[in-house]
Amino acid sequence: MKFRIYPDDLYLRWRAYQAPALSARAEMRRHQQMDRPREGFTLVETLIVVLILAILAMAVAPEFATSSQDARDAALVTDLQTVRQQLLLYKEQHNGRYPLLDPSGQQDTGSFVDRLTSRTAADGAIENTGQFGPYLTEWPSNPFCDAAVAQKINFGKLETSPRDGTSGWYFSTRTSQIYVNSKDGATSMD
Repeated sequence: MKFRIYPDDLYLRWRAYQAPALSARAEMRRHQQMDRPREGFTLVETLIVVLILAILAMAVAPEFATSSQDARDAALVTDLQTVRQQLLLYKEQHNGRYPLLDPSGQQDTGSFVDRLTSRTAADGAIENTGQFGPYLTEWPSNPFCDAAVAQKINFGKLETSPRDGTSGWYFSTRTSQIYVNSKDGATSMD
């Protein structure tokens, strides 16, 4: 009796004989790939990290925007308080007169800042050898105004600032008080 061997039978016998060896090799190759350190990030991992960073940036960005506004407002409030204190000190040292008045008692808005930033005599005259002042090293700028008007002072009879932005500051001749004249900033000080 002769056995007939068909090509398909040969392949199946060979495959059955080799199958354990093939699966062992494949298993070994798979373990080697798992044990090998990875050389970089996949595209999906990179996109997930970028997405998380974008979400964090959107959450944090508004905080930085309002912090600069808050810093300008705090600086303006500090400047306003300093000017008001120095005006009171000037008034105390000059017999109840504000720097708005010249030595003869007449209103002199042109020398208002000079009387606060220079040395003055007891009558308010600006003198290098004056016994009082200077009260301010320089007149402050209002950070909420254009640079052209940030140090300008408007004088008027309104009891509070008109808040029209035509100057950085407003001095009320009725109340003898200095105010911020910008549309924004230091609104709690009116």
